[in-house]
Amino acid sequence: MKVDQYPHFLFAVLGGESAQDDEGNWIDSETITEFISACREETNGRGAEIQVAGGTFHRFTSLIQLPKGSKMVEVGTSIFVANDQDGSDVRIQGVVLKFDKGQLHNRLWI
Repeated sequence: MKVDQYPHFLFAVLGGESAQDDEGNWIDSETITEFISACREETNGRGAEIQVAGGTFHRFTSLIQLPKGSKMVEVGTSIFVANDQDGSDVRIQGVVLKFDKGQLHNRLWI
């Protein structure tokens, strides 16, 4: 039996910030979904916390393990993890709290 180390798929949701037009009306810009990497999502079932910049602690929803060569994802980026490569079967979504480039793999927390 073969075990897939990274059975899930990480996507970033880019854009989507509101702006005002010349008449003062708020308009949402288009969002773009970008595939980042294969991954493994692990739910935080124990309510553990992580320390982020500035020494603040946050309780995270999920830890997402990524291959070492995966692209860095900026803190504050909206992401989602899907069970399929086309992103239609979403497992979890959130905002990146922390990203860590490790020696053997990368991790991010939402």
